[in-house]
Amino acid sequence: MSLESYNSAKEMSLKMDKYQNMKAFNIAALEYIKYPSETAASVLQRNLSILSTTVDLSIFDPGTIVTAEFYVSLYNLTNALASPIPLTWSVLDVLYNACRNSAARHALIHTYKFAPMLSRLLETNLIPEKRLRVLKLLQELTYGVKIHSQEAHLPHLIKILTQWIMQSKDEEIVSRSLGVLINLCYKNLPAIHILIRTVNTKALHKMLLTLQSNNVNTRVQCCKLLIIMEQMSKDIPDKFILEFVMVTFQSLVAALADIDVLLLRHIVEFFDDVRKNENSRSVLISYQNYADDVNNIIQQLEETSDPECTALIMEFLLSLIRLKIPSLIRFYPTYIKVAMEQVNVTQVSSKALMLIKTILIDSRRSKNFNDLVSELNLSKLMVVIGNEDDEMDGKSEKRSIELNSRLTELIQLLLEMSKTPNLRAQVTQAFSEQTMRRLLRPMLEQENLISGDNLPADLIGDSATTLHIYALALTADLAVQNSSWLTLYSELIQKKQIQMMIALALFTGDGEVKQKCLQLMASVSFPQECVTAVAKYMCELEPLVLLQSRTGITTGIPVKSENYSNIDMTPLFSLAQEGQLDAALEKINNLLADGKITDVTTSAVMELYEYKLAAMKHAERGIQASHEAANAHATCLQHRLAQVIAESSRLHQLLFYTQQNYEMLQADKIQMNVKLHEAEGESKKIHAIQRQEIHGLKKIVAEKSATIEQLSNVKNELDCVTKKNLNLETKIKDLTDEKMNLESKAKDMLTKNHELNKFVNKLQDNIGKKDQIIEIKEKELAAGQEGMLALKQENEQLMRQCQSYEKTIAEKDENVQKLTNELIEFSRMRDMIYHLTAKKKDNQNETS
Repeated sequence: MSLESYNSAKEMSLKMDKYQNMKAFNIAALEYIKYPSETAASVLQRNLSILSTTVDLSIFDPGTIVTAEFYVSLYNLTNALASPIPLTWSVLDVLYNACRNSAARHALIHTYKFAPMLSRLLETNLIPEKRLRVLKLLQELTYGVKIHSQEAHLPHLIKILTQWIMQSKDEEIVSRSLGVLINLCYKNLPAIHILIRTVNTKALHKMLLTLQSNNVNTRVQCCKLLIIMEQMSKDIPDKFILEFVMVTFQSLVAALADIDVLLLRHIVEFFDDVRKNENSRSVLISYQNYADDVNNIIQQLEETSDPECTALIMEFLLSLIRLKIPSLIRFYPTYIKVAMEQVNVTQVSSKALMLIKTILIDSRRSKNFNDLVSELNLSKLMVVIGNEDDEMDGKSEKRSIELNSRLTELIQLLLEMSKTPNLRAQVTQAFSEQTMRRLLRPMLEQENLISGDNLPADLIGDSATTLHIYALALTADLAVQNSSWLTLYSELIQKKQIQMMIALALFTGDGEVKQKCLQLMASVSFPQECVTAVAKYMCELEPLVLLQSRTGITTGIPVKSENYSNIDMTPLFSLAQEGQLDAALEKINNLLADGKITDVTTSAVMELYEYKLAAMKHAERGIQASHEAANAHATCLQHRLAQVIAESSRLHQLLFYTQQNYEMLQADKIQMNVKLHEAEGESKKIHAIQRQEIHGLKKIVAEKSATIEQLSNVKNELDCVTKKNLNLETKIKDLTDEKMNLESKAKDMLTKNHELNKFVNKLQDNIGKKDQIIEIKEKELAAGQEGMLALKQENEQLMRQCQSYEKTIAEKDENVQKLTNELIEFSRMRDMIYHLTAKKKDNQNETS
């Protein structure tokens, strides 16, 4: 396995492991809803425990197919549980952990709508601990909720909340109940009408005033609810606003000390809303004690280490800057100093960068602008890029929404700093074009992705769109005076991914993003062909963007109606009877008005009206039950729509990459055709060269044929020499046999000589004769030995000659083999040339 394939498999496994528990939960939840069992419940409990304690909040980012299915499965599971069981509280823990991701919280509130279903858990028999758990989660899931009609769950929920506010002795339960009630009523007239109709408003007003004066923790919430109730009839009185400002600063310090995130969020958001109101803005500016109060908040902030609280204080300071209060301008260097200290904190970074950017924009023409600039340290700001590299190290999935938000704020801040001449050089030095390439690399590398598992699941909801548009705007701004940045800008706007991103931003971006896109396209450096490409991609994206506004999708999710499921919906009167009753009442009214009837008792008329009221109440209950069922069905449709949009976006993105690959293949095809034509020309040249080579080879074949004949003669001579060698070997063998005979004879003679020595004493008489005989024998023996030496030398000479001949024979055989192979090859070439020549003559004959 190659290193690239190994890394790819490793990254894919990491990505799969990230959503492993969600996928396991989805399967187990579907099985449990159909066939409840202890095994399925234990699997659900295990996966919910893991998800409720995970620190990687990016897995809850909405928009992907897995998370959409997970939220729907979570909703269906909670809806299927008949009563609160341990599994229910595990679901609540997961939802609360998911709410720590701001994008997930927004989806849970506005898309999946968990609040109506969770409100069923609020019963009077709940123990305080579980009340707090449900209220704490409801406070998260109703924050910023939009209520457009009198939803069926609201009367019951508001009644329970007001009952706990007015009767409970537990301060935290009262505070949480107030928080949920404020979330429901804030900017939601239907909820306010239900509140006024459900409870005694005078008693509630009196209780709120009592709580406001007795309890510091609920002071802001009581003030906020009182202001909401005042808004029903008229504008907010100035005294309420000034009192609210004073209470806001007091409660901010207390909430910071207690690290009460939910209370801080209420305070900051409501203060910002009051600031946006034109009637209230002038009253806010008239408050005289801003400087001291802000100083107290900054002092308390230095002692606070909670990142969520710090981020909310950054938002509050941002609201104060937008009020443009002259007495607070002297705090701007302190704001920047505090923000610079929090830039490297993940949850605070985006708010801190936004605060610095707003201060720079607001103070650009002020006298102390240079002093503010001196507080900026670009090396600290670049920590955001470093953190981004750490988070993306070894991961193939796209950036999280939170990370994109931080990078977007950083790019916007650099864009504002580049507009100042004395900061522009620092920006280009600290933020190079290589850094910009690294920042845009995840998007630019997408053209190499062809697997559906690697594709972004939500093209329209991708939070990186704004980041890439501002990054392109910064590149265009720096390209005006820098050739390296100009090269990068020219390269980027030619990329199809950038053109697609601009088209997408023109559809889905906010006003400022769309303005940036139009400014880029209107600039001289933006070519006309790129404008055409953007228009083309807008046409392709239009159906997908319009899909989000269509809701004609059905689902099979079961709908539960708790409050009215046991009510008999049979009409109290038929339509004819109700019509007759209305006609009778009208006639009686007419007769009474004309004074024509005087003997009708009041009880009889009241009885008729009671019948009418009973019929109207019965009809109202039926309509309310239908409304509840319609709300539940609409929620189910919205769940299904979220899943379909995620799947459609993924398929559209897959289509986009497939089209890119098709265009790349088309370009490769054109290149291959060019190469093919070049190869054909090359082959013709090679063919002409080969014809010349064939002509030369014919001559070589003739020369080789003569050489073969010579070799044949040499072979014949070699055969003769071989035969002679065989004859000499035969002679050598005969001589060897003769030598053996002589040796045996010599042994016999030695034996006889030994025997004769035994009889020396007896044969002394014949010594002379025997000596002569011995001398003769010795001479013969010497002659035989000389003959043997001569034969040995001759034998060795013949052996050497034989070995020489064998070596010569081997070399000749090898040469013969080589020449034979060459002859065969030349014969094949000669046949080939013959066939080619014959074919060419045939073609010429056919042509003629």
